[in-house]
Amino acid sequence: MSQSQIPNLPVSIEFLPGERPAVRSVDVARHFGLKHKNVLQDIKNLTAKVPESFNGLNFQPVTYRDEKGEERPCYLLTRDAFTLLVMGWNSARAIEWKLRYIQAFNALEAAALENARAEAVAAGARAAMAFSGERLDRIGRAVAYRRKGLSCRDIAKLLDTCTATASQDLRDARRLGLLAAPARLPQGA
Repeated sequence: MSQSQIPNLPVSIEFLPGERPAVRSVDVARHFGLKHKNVLQDIKNLTAKVPESFNGLNFQPVTYRDEKGEERPCYLLTRDAFTLLVMGWNSARAIEWKLRYIQAFNALEAAALENARAEAVAAGARAAMAFSGERLDRIGRAVAYRRKGLSCRDIAKLLDTCTATASQDLRDARRLGLLAAPARLPQGA
């Protein structure tokens, strides 16, 4: 279904205590092209399956006035309640919503990953500033030797230092993100 086929119906947002945004079940039914009585039945079935602690926070019973001016039951649904409810539907509109939800989640995940990478680079840069130029040079040479497969003892000899210092250089290289953590042997190996 293309975006032009998705109804552009207004959905009013209301707020529950604690400034939590919520939508009315009657608006959700209209948006998805469903009968409100069927949405209410789905909510009833759903709330019977989830903990009361979730229901109380996310499904607030309220009323609305129908076209005849009569008061009718409905629910205010938080984002979590809305998501849980709609994830159980499989109409074309629900599938389109789910695809948009997945795209938004993937975009959020990509942004979080990029932020984590940037923070790791920044942390490495901050850590590197704590070392002298001479020490950074020695760490760089230790990394190059390790990548050639040399042991810590061999690296120490080439750097004209002790094994403990070469080992510390390799640990610092890992902390700076210059070298991957060593592979661990399985237990019992």
